[in-house]
Amino acid sequence: MIGRRGLIALGAVVAGCAGPAEQPRPVMRPFDYSHLTVIQLDVAQVEVVDRWVPPRAPPNVDHRMSVEPREALRRMLTDRVQAWGRQGRARAIIEEASLIEERLPRQTGIGALFSTQPSERYVLTLSVRLEVEGGDGRRGSAQATVTRTRTVLEGTSLAAREAVWYEMLRSAMDDPQGMNVEFEFQVRRALRGFIVPEGAPRPPPGGGIETEELPSPAARPAT
Repeated sequence: MIGRRGLIALGAVVAGCAGPAEQPRPVMRPFDYSHLTVIQLDVAQVEVVDRWVPPRAPPNVDHRMSVEPREALRRMLTDRVQAWGRQGRARAIIEEASLIEERLPRQTGIGALFSTQPSERYVLTLSVRLEVEGGDGRRGSAQATVTRTRTVLEGTSLAAREAVWYEMLRSAMDDPQGMNVEFEFQVRRALRGFIVPEGAPRPPPGGGIETEELPSPAARPAT
């Protein structure tokens, strides 16, 4: 039978194991890759195609992220893959941009009462494909896939989970084993014959422009 002092001591131990401390929300820096080396393709047109349709239901949680993975991939492809030729076309395809939540089994026993256990595992998968068709009929493709996995402890707040998700995406996109490095490596390996050397002049516009920003009516000169 536990006495009064034992109950007080037990209560102190349980209070000390209440759960992980709240983490501050991370600074959500925008994903921007315009400062990185451009992959110049000998084609007249580059189209970014988003084939990933978020299920927006468990176990997927990518739609709950402050920045969805598909948005980061779209930014990378838009900034880094550019048309540098007069004929042919390329399609930069987002094939997967998922974040899956997996519930972990809880341990039982007396020891489990005094420990904070892992409760969920998150698996981030990014996959893109670049398909090129040259003006001379040549074809080629390159594929890049990156994954990241993290676990969180029971009692982790939503804000702390959002911080974990964001850091997973930032790591998967930007670290030395991330998508930017893997994508460029695969493209230069598999599509070498379609890449225009750095320093080559870009052809004048015409036919290869997918979209074009027009000046506002107020900016047009009077006639």
